[in-house]
Amino acid sequence: MESRRTPRPRTPAARLTKLIVLLDRHRRIVEHRSSLRAADQRLLWLFTDGRARTLREIAEALALEQSTINRQVNAAISAGLLQRYRAPGRSAQLVELTAEGLERFENDVSLMLETVGTALATLGDHDSEQLLVLMERFVESYGDTVTE
Repeated sequence: MESRRTPRPRTPAARLTKLIVLLDRHRRIVEHRSSLRAADQRLLWLFTDGRARTLREIAEALALEQSTINRQVNAAISAGLLQRYRAPGRSAQLVELTAEGLERFENDVSLMLETVGTALATLGDHDSEQLLVLMERFVESYGDTVTE
């Protein structure tokens, strides 16, 4: 006769951590359907303000090593997402978004927003608003906790 284990009650922290892991798995499915890799999406997002940047500025903004940024920027340039140029009077080269990069980024963002919007709609207006309010509070509190 097989013994059946009674599931241990999970703490709220364990339950939430499990949900975050599942949400990340689902996010990766949407990411897989996108035309850009996650690293490209983060990189291109930085340029949606229309401002060109040096490699150093990009590294600082994304909190990544300059060697990592250099590889990512070179790959994005090769893919036609970004372009590099030297501005008159500046010693460092500048990097900016191309029209193709902006279009692909906007398409991917639309896919993500549509997917999240569909999921929120299943909750209804009241529950989705409640979720958003609680999520905002949690993210702020979590951020305060991890930066202390």
